[in-house]
Order: sequence, then C-alpha cells, then structure tokens
Amino acid sequence: MTKTYRAKQVTAPGRLELVERPVPTPPPGEVLIAVEACGICGADRSDIENADPAAGRVPGHEVMGRIVEIGAHVPQMWQKGQRVGVGRFGGPCLECSACRSGRLQLCRNQPVMG
Repeated sequence: MTKTYRAKQVTAPGRLELVERPVPTPPPGEVLIAVEACGICGADRSDIENADPAAGRVPGHEVMGRIVEIGAHVPQMWQKGQRVGVGRFGGPCLECSACRSGRLQLCRNQPVMG
C-alpha cells in the first residue's frame, strides 16, 4: 500500500486543489477504505463555499470503496478487500422519541460522517 493518497482539498472559499496527504492508520473500532467513488451533496457545497482553508477540509462523505486496513476491535464481519459503502449518517440510536415511534430518519442522535 502506498504511503500517501490524493484528494481535492478546499484551499480557499469556493476553490478546490489536488493535494497529497499521508495515509492514516485506522484507530480501534474503525477501518480504512480505499475510495473508488464519492458523492458530493449540498452539505459539501456549502462547506466548499464557506470553508476555512486552514481546516484542510476534503469534501465528500458518501463513499464506495474497499477495506484496505482494519483497526483493532473491529467485528470479524469486516474483512480486507470487502467492498463497502458509507452514507452521511451512522445509523439511528433506536432510543430517542423519533426512533421509538418508528421515524428513524428523524433521529437526532445519529453520528454524522465526514
């Protein structure tokens, strides 16, 4: 595996540039995905137009790719080479009032990717 990857990073409000970054090591409970396709949505557009360039924001949080590294304590169902997709939200909490009434899409406690 290479030591770096390329990404489009916000370098000024409304401006993206190709940059090279070091490949991270996945922390416990996470996997590293080699991105094959990435969606850009309205939330990303807003981030691009209003971003602080010092933050080093790389837009895109809806991805498809393959698992290339696995952090400690990741369930065995996730394997290297497995094709996976990641959406914006990490799943409903199943405990809040919206979830308990069957309106999972309105959950206010789900983690947001990106």
